[in-house]
Amino acid sequence: MIDKSKPITSNYLLTRCFNQVPLIPKPALTPTSELDNDMSLEIQLREDDDVLFFWKENTELFPMLSSMVRDFFAIPTSNTTVERLFSSSKKHCYRSTN
Repeated sequence: MIDKSKPITSNYLLTRCFNQVPLIPKPALTPTSELDNDMSLEIQLREDDDVLFFWKENTELFPMLSSMVRDFFAIPTSNTTVERLFSSSKKHCYRSTN
């Protein structure tokens, strides 16, 4: 809240803006330390557990690993889409040359 009883001078304004209590910085995580922390967890997922939900819940603890997991699970499990695209491009190229 702003104390309206005090006049706002430039020094007072700067004090209000910049003399904030500093936040405690989080320790910098390295990929190695993050992996070590993950491997030291005593959690074992079962076959019917939702892996993506686990990583979403633990994003703050493991930001790099959770990002890698999301990228990994974004890869389609089958290559039929790629094969269809390849076939359609072959047909398109064939029609263009004729």
